[in-house]
Amino acid sequence: MSRIIFVTVGSTGFDQIISLVTSTPFLQLLISQGFAKLVVQYGKSRNSFIKMQNNFINEIEIIGYDYKPSLREDMKIADLIISHAGSGSILEILRLYKPLIVVANENLMDNHQIELAIELQSKGYLVYSSISNLLETLKSFNYKNLIPFPQPNDTLFANILNEEMNVDI
Repeated sequence: MSRIIFVTVGSTGFDQIISLVTSTPFLQLLISQGFAKLVVQYGKSRNSFIKMQNNFINEIEIIGYDYKPSLREDMKIADLIISHAGSGSILEILRLYKPLIVVANENLMDNHQIELAIELQSKGYLVYSSISNLLETLKSFNYKNLIPFPQPNDTLFANILNEEMNVDI
């Protein structure tokens, strides 16, 4: 069975990760791990995606695009997802119960995204990696060690509202 890896950078650019996931060493590693398809949502990093080497065009299918109204279908078919550290993307992926490696774009933000990724890693929901360690992280990544993300508590808001305002919902 051929495996699919999906990489998403969100609405901004993230040239470092796009350059890395389309590099020869990364593509060789994907092929050695049984991946047959790499889908890349590259956002504003189109130039980094276009510069990729096409040495592996017969061994791995590479598809890229800037934006779509929804990434959900690409996420659902993926066997592994590598994502930027945006909280919306992380939660959507975790709720799909997909193995997730999060890489923060350290050029974009203060440390709140890194803090979120590290906290979720400490709970076993995902693996956090820096750009410089991503190849090594992928080599040693063990899906079986991840803990499924808990379902949201649909009654939590109603319970809080009831407690605070004595209103039964």
